[in-house]
Amino acid sequence: MNKTLFLFIDESGNYDPKNKQSDLYILCGCSIPEYQREELKILADQIKFKFWGRTDIVFHSRDIGKNLGDFGIFKDDPKLKNEFVKDLFVFLKESPLILFFIIIDKKIARKKGWNQYKVIKETAHRLIYHFLALLFCYSNVSGKIIIESATAEKDKYYLDAFSYFLSPGFTELNVNYKEVRKVLTSLSFVTKDNFDIEEQIADLFAYGAKCKIDKIKDAKSIKAGSYEDTILSILEQKLIKRPIRAKERKMKFYEKIEPFCILP
Repeated sequence: MNKTLFLFIDESGNYDPKNKQSDLYILCGCSIPEYQREELKILADQIKFKFWGRTDIVFHSRDIGKNLGDFGIFKDDPKLKNEFVKDLFVFLKESPLILFFIIIDKKIARKKGWNQYKVIKETAHRLIYHFLALLFCYSNVSGKIIIESATAEKDKYYLDAFSYFLSPGFTELNVNYKEVRKVLTSLSFVTKDNFDIEEQIADLFAYGAKCKIDKIKDAKSIKAGSYEDTILSILEQKLIKRPIRAKERKMKFYEKIEPFCILP
C-alpha cells in the first residue's frame, strides 16, 4: 500500500538580507506520515483544552515566550506556565516527526550580494530537494508539501521550484523526472486559519534552530535546563538521521540530505 508523507514548512525571521532586525532566516521542514496526523492533532488538542477549555489555540514560540495573546493566562502564574511547558515538551518528544532546516546567515548573504529573491529561491529549492531525497529513501511512498501562504510573489518561487523538480531538466538526484512525479504529488498553500498543528510545531522548532545557532556561536549562551535547552535537545532527536546500515540505493539518497543546512 502506498503511504503519504507530508511536509509542513514554517519560516522564522525576515528573508530580506537588507533587513537587520534578525541575523537569520530559518525554514523548518516538519515531516509526518499521513496516518499519524489525526493522532498528533488529538494530543495537541488535549493540551489546549486542558489549559484553555477550547482547541482553537495556536502554539507560537514568540507568544509562549512572552506570555502574549492566549498565553497571557501564564503571565502571573509561573506554576501554571511550567505545567504547560512540561506537557508541551512531552508532546513534542512523543510526536512522530522528522525535521530538517534551511538557514540563511544574512550577514554572509549580504556580503555575497544576495537579495531577497535569491534567498527565497535558494531556500525553497533546498527544502524541496531534501524532502524529495527523503521520499526516495522509502519504498511505496508519495509526498505532499503544505506551506503557509505569504505573498503572491513569494509563493511563486515555491511553485517554480516545485515545477522544476517535476520537469525533464531536473537531474540532481540522478533520477528520472517521471520517477519524481510519482513520489512528489502536490504543493498546497494554507493560511493560519487552517490550524494545522504541524505548522505550529514547525514554528516551535524554528526557534529551536535559532537556539542551535546561538549555541554553536557561544556554548554558554543556552542555560542548562532552560526552555531553550530543552527545545534544542528535542530538536536534535527529531533531525533526519542517516541509518548505520541500509541498501546502497537508500543510503545514496540519505547522503544527499543535510538536516541542518546553513547558507550561503
